[in-house]
Amino acid sequence: MRTPIPYTFDESLAEYDKNDVRNALKEIEEKTCIRFEYFERTPQGYHINYQKVDSPTFCGLSYIGRVEPANPIYLSFQCGNARGIAMHETLHALGLNHEHLRNDRDQYVKIDWSNINPQHYDYFVIADSKLYTSYGIKYDYGSIMHYNAYMGALNVARPTIIPKIDEAVNIKKLGQREKLSDSDVEILNKMYCMPGCDDTNVYCGAWALKDLCNHPNHDIFMKNNCRRSCNFCNYRL
Repeated sequence: MRTPIPYTFDESLAEYDKNDVRNALKEIEEKTCIRFEYFERTPQGYHINYQKVDSPTFCGLSYIGRVEPANPIYLSFQCGNARGIAMHETLHALGLNHEHLRNDRDQYVKIDWSNINPQHYDYFVIADSKLYTSYGIKYDYGSIMHYNAYMGALNVARPTIIPKIDEAVNIKKLGQREKLSDSDVEILNKMYCMPGCDDTNVYCGAWALKDLCNHPNHDIFMKNNCRRSCNFCNYRL
């Protein structure tokens, strides 16, 4: 990605808040081709605008994907790792949804609906598969985009999201906000860093996860239509 993404700070942010955001953007830049450019004044055209909201009821909020003329990202800076939360919300603005809303999530986690506050049901509804793709990247318990195990719980001693694989190990990974996981980096690079290598169908990611990329009955189709999800960017049509 050659063109930097412009961003601005609302006057509500203190300097230490700005540093948390800067450090979040720095990690994204260090691990992907994505670049950001700070503007002291509101630039013309699309940009991300970071705003501070003094509220104990949420950590951060962002639209998913590009919003014209500006993506507002609201941060409370009251939830522990502010840098990680800023990174999480920035990834929303870059187009990533929550990991536990993937179309294949029921293969990897159990949702305990009986322990979820009904006001939070919407936070657990699987996303429309026609709007989001996995790009062939496997479900990741350690993604910075995953909710923690107790999100929305009525009984906070019981998890609402329970890993189906290696529960004791993977439940500890849920909701981490320390760093981008390898899969977070991979999907960002597939989204932004492979110009001219595209999928022609939003379901390519799901097909890739079903091992159709090299299947003898499907490999020609996949090479022609799912180059990004199948890692066929060097394949010449």
